[in-house]
Amino acid sequence: MEHFSQYLAALARANGLGDNITWLFYPGMLLDSYGKWWDDFGTRPCAHEGIDICFFREGSKKITPLAKNANIPAMDKGLILNRCKDFLGESLVIAHDGIAPLSPKVVFVYSHLEVEEKIVPGCRVERGQVIGRTFDTSKKQSKLLSHLHFSCVELMDKIPLENLNWDLFPDRGKVNLINPIFI
Repeated sequence: MEHFSQYLAALARANGLGDNITWLFYPGMLLDSYGKWWDDFGTRPCAHEGIDICFFREGSKKITPLAKNANIPAMDKGLILNRCKDFLGESLVIAHDGIAPLSPKVVFVYSHLEVEEKIVPGCRVERGQVIGRTFDTSKKQSKLLSHLHFSCVELMDKIPLENLNWDLFPDRGKVNLINPIFI
């Protein structure tokens, strides 16, 4: 949990939001939720496989969503394993060096991004380096606000790196290839 709270502080800094930020998570934004936090607030077809980071409040001010094209920093230094399309933008799969003691098979997925051109599989990133920006959902006429979908998963079997893509993550009920976890 400490890593995640540090990451939220880094996300606030990367976007000039200051130090007095409280991040807000509604039903449907958290791991394993079946609820939707957008549109009709209905039910998802499968459990949510990550956490959606979107809303914050500065001090006692009103609740604000992340800006379209908000800067998304890397949680820690690491290796880009894959870059793939998701239903809004792109996802990056990263093996972070500083998290490796948890398990050598733990990877992090940053989704719904417009990824920096130079961020490609095989390249290394540094802690706090901007790896992309939140996807402008109005480009797809989505009822979702721009947000970072962040997942931490343990790979259960050896999976070719090119198969670490968006289609794999929500399909965990059908195949036993990943185990979503929260740090």
